[in-house]
Amino acid sequence: MKPGWGAALVLALLVVCPAAAEPPSPEEEAPADAAATPAPPPPAGEIALVPGGRLIPWEQLDEESFALARDVVSQALVFRQVDGIAFRSRKEVYDYLIQHMDFAADVARMLRVGKYRMRRTPTGFEADDGHGAHGFLRPLYDDGDRRVFYLQGRYDPPVLPSIAGRLVLVLDTSYTQAPDGENYAEMRVAGYLRLDSVLAEVIATVARSFTEEMVQKKVKRFFRDVARVSRRAYDDPDGLIEELARHPLFEAERVAEFRQVLYAHRPPPWAEAIPFRLAPEPLALDPGDLPETY
Repeated sequence: MKPGWGAALVLALLVVCPAAAEPPSPEEEAPADAAATPAPPPPAGEIALVPGGRLIPWEQLDEESFALARDVVSQALVFRQVDGIAFRSRKEVYDYLIQHMDFAADVARMLRVGKYRMRRTPTGFEADDGHGAHGFLRPLYDDGDRRVFYLQGRYDPPVLPSIAGRLVLVLDTSYTQAPDGENYAEMRVAGYLRLDSVLAEVIATVARSFTEEMVQKKVKRFFRDVARVSRRAYDDPDGLIEELARHPLFEAERVAEFRQVLYAHRPPPWAEAIPFRLAPEPLALDPGDLPETY
């Protein structure tokens, strides 16, 4: 345990336990027939004013996704941004891996560059990062450049008690071509953490630096596997496809589908003998340019 964390835990327990052990005073006791009235949720305009709130495209979310994101962002204990995650990649390959995270996680484990295990479910993915965090991930929004994810689960650190909570991640990705001609993707990730237990929240508040460090580490690790697989696919597509084809974990149909994505930028084989180049956009002919036919 790092210096200071033990004191933080003791302070947290002193804060929580007496309040839980002492009976309420008569003035504090609520009438038996009084019903608890939950506070109304904050409006979208108010949520946008919280730290990082404007990163989420609230007006583009459906009703259910809006409610899931709102309940986390409006009561987030920690907001953290992670920048500077850059790697060689092409957009179509990266997009495929993000949309098929279960496949990306399997490839990362095969390459021994990641420990994530993910299983597709009707609403998203069941995930385990191999470092004590496990739960469910659900995509809420995707416009190709900005994506929003909702995660709910539990983290079992080696020293602290289990921490149950919810996390909203906003992933922004941009693509650039370096002067040497290499294509790069750069990720910027924002995370909002809401904890679902009073004890965990008090501990996290007292040991805030640990909580922020934990969120940053989890956020960065969440997409690191995808980045590593995408970089390997860029640097050695032929070798990667050969490894996938030999590995018993991957079905032939999935490998063939991924091969098409990897080789989509390549000219067809017959282009080696015939002058040929790929046009960036389909050619649009004006009807007036066509020859007259009789």
